[in-house]
Amino acid sequence: MVDNWNDVASDISEAMRAWLQELTQITCSNTENNEDEVPKVLFVLDNDYGELTTIMYLVSGQNYFRKSKVLLSARLYEKNKNILPQNIDLWTTEEDVLNSLKTYQPDVLVFAAGYLIPVHNLLTNEALERVCQAATDQKIQVVTADPFLGLVSEWSPKGLKEIISIDIPTGSNEHLIGLKRQADQKLHTELAAANSFLRAFPHLYPTYTDMKGIAAFPSDEKNKSFFNEKLVIPAELQSLSSKDKPHWMFIISEVDFQTQTMHVGAGKFVAMVWNLLTQGANLGRKMIFLGPSALINMLRSMSTTPNENICLFNFGAFDRVMSLLLTAEYTFYWNVVSHTILIQLWNGKSVILFDKGHLARSVSNLYERVIAWYYQGWEPNYFDQTQKITLEGLADFVNDHTKQKERLMKAYTRAPSPAALFNSLLQVE
Repeated sequence: MVDNWNDVASDISEAMRAWLQELTQITCSNTENNEDEVPKVLFVLDNDYGELTTIMYLVSGQNYFRKSKVLLSARLYEKNKNILPQNIDLWTTEEDVLNSLKTYQPDVLVFAAGYLIPVHNLLTNEALERVCQAATDQKIQVVTADPFLGLVSEWSPKGLKEIISIDIPTGSNEHLIGLKRQADQKLHTELAAANSFLRAFPHLYPTYTDMKGIAAFPSDEKNKSFFNEKLVIPAELQSLSSKDKPHWMFIISEVDFQTQTMHVGAGKFVAMVWNLLTQGANLGRKMIFLGPSALINMLRSMSTTPNENICLFNFGAFDRVMSLLLTAEYTFYWNVVSHTILIQLWNGKSVILFDKGHLARSVSNLYERVIAWYYQGWEPNYFDQTQKITLEGLADFVNDHTKQKERLMKAYTRAPSPAALFNSLLQVE
């Protein structure tokens, strides 16, 4: 089994990676010709890879953000400290963020995502509110990303227990039921507290927030979305053909692994994943799997014989992962709202879903908004992860998306450009 990123790169994935790196260079370029006024934006990121993806979607190729600064949590900083050269720093405490506000003096402060920072124990809600107040006192526009798609703002006054309940199997034992109660209580308490002050600020989404056909709330007035046209893959890259073996990519987060473990069983799920990987390898494809370290170790124990066509990774740097995703023959997910899906849909690439994922399973009404916003009204089918994989079967499975892709690609472009969005936040003509 392969565990070195250099060993899985192909000629076209390296070309794609060079393009992504060129976009970040454009973002950071500060030449004498850049005389137009642009805002200083301070991004403060949680430890969620999806939030990093959202911010990279926003700034990639956009020289408008050349004066921006990104503070990464320790988990993200480890593999992404060079993602935007000279614009990245590490944050671990409230003081780190407050010092950045004081010394950097941004025009806009963006949390990605403010709701998750207390949930993941990076800051208490009291500390997060103090940072927001300090920014407000400095006349800094505060913005937060929102993985709950506006539902926390609407339901906090009514009681979050009505919509947030971690999905566990029917007939679970008392121990698991007790853990669920504790986790639910933490989510209800922390999210309600965060919403008490975050609800006043604009909420940022990486896709057009289409309200057609779904229930709208007064709080939806603060929805802000964008479409970054710089992330449309150039025609010359799309037309490249590779001499290397086609690759497939599988991505699962730690919490979705836990969800599958609860509902399927750890041993059974690991065996199913291993079966998927070996089937693909036997079809002459290189299998690239990204997941939490516990799952990676379990998969490594499935075979004593190395297989050079099965590559297992505990995540990686943004440009590495994205270049392989964008050049994969097929990509597979256990989460309908994984943010790395979006750039593929923007470019007309199909994705294959095994499961709705932890968030859609546990937050009532969220799935409706995921379909309306992330998939622009198209509901994807789900592939049975116990089903035998054939090349013909996969080609047939993605055919529904193929029929929809032109409409979807156009629908995403209804959102404003990143510059237009931030100019509207700052009321710049």
